[in-house]
Amino acid sequence: MNLIFSSSFKKGLSYATFTLMVVYVFGLVNIEYSSLGISEPLFEITKEIVVFFDVIFWIIVSLLTVELFIAYLKVRDAKTFVKKYWLEILLLVFMPVFAGFKILKLSLKVLKQLKVGKSVFKIIQKLKKSK
Repeated sequence: MNLIFSSSFKKGLSYATFTLMVVYVFGLVNIEYSSLGISEPLFEITKEIVVFFDVIFWIIVSLLTVELFIAYLKVRDAKTFVKKYWLEILLLVFMPVFAGFKILKLSLKVLKQLKVGKSVFKIIQKLKKSK
């Protein structure tokens, strides 16, 4: 138990989290290059690359959860914990929500394609009826 409260363990956990965040931001910029106005990605984007960066995202969320859990174990009072770590708690809560926006962006593309398909289907039906 003393190992988790040691400053070297907390520093190592923070450095690992920070390093993964830097890697994740680099990958996100590369994956979302067109949204950022970049003409081409820095390296080829494959399905495996996207999955890799999704895994990194969830590892970051897990590490941040562990950091908060350790902080709570040290404080042991919910009110004091929320007062002291409110920003970290909000960050942790909203990170998966923002990841959901990527899913929403994909869903909107699919929805637009379905609407176009529906319109084309209606046009074909009207053409058949008019003959």
